[in-house]
Amino acid sequence: MVAQLEAADARLSAVHEQLNEQTGGGWETEGVVLETEISGQASIRVSVEDAKGTVTFSAELRPRNFFGDEDNPWQPGRPPLQMATDAWDLEGSIDVRFKTRVAGRPYTIQEQVHELEERRYDTPEAAAEAFAALCDELAELALSREATVIAWKPDAVEAKAGPPAPAEPAE
Repeated sequence: MVAQLEAADARLSAVHEQLNEQTGGGWETEGVVLETEISGQASIRVSVEDAKGTVTFSAELRPRNFFGDEDNPWQPGRPPLQMATDAWDLEGSIDVRFKTRVAGRPYTIQEQVHELEERRYDTPEAAAEAFAALCDELAELALSREATVIAWKPDAVEAKAGPPAPAEPAE
């Protein structure tokens, strides 16, 4: 499992370097990291994003009960949550953040332009293997277009965000 996570880290680190070469710099990553919270929640995450946070490629592997109980959420002062070890959820995405005008006012929009569908795995080995494969898919996607917001922003956003078209005059 560790070898698969190290391979995913190496693959996305190489993509990070390629994106910096293509754009002249400004891309950031911490690599594949284990993130733990005081609540007891833990996940394995990776993200590669430009310095402004306008284009982000990310993946996350977490225990099935990562989000806890909606009716009784964890609160500071309580014992840490026990993370499940019987199933792991994996997902990834490509997100863009950009400014546009809506009804004449400026707005910042964050949109998930590509979702790598959430999947569940019953063994840690299968989950680690799938995480590495998802990182490979994310790496291919990251290099499939120019590394800019314009290249990743959906065309339909401008049409949705703009003011309504004027009504046609009645004849």
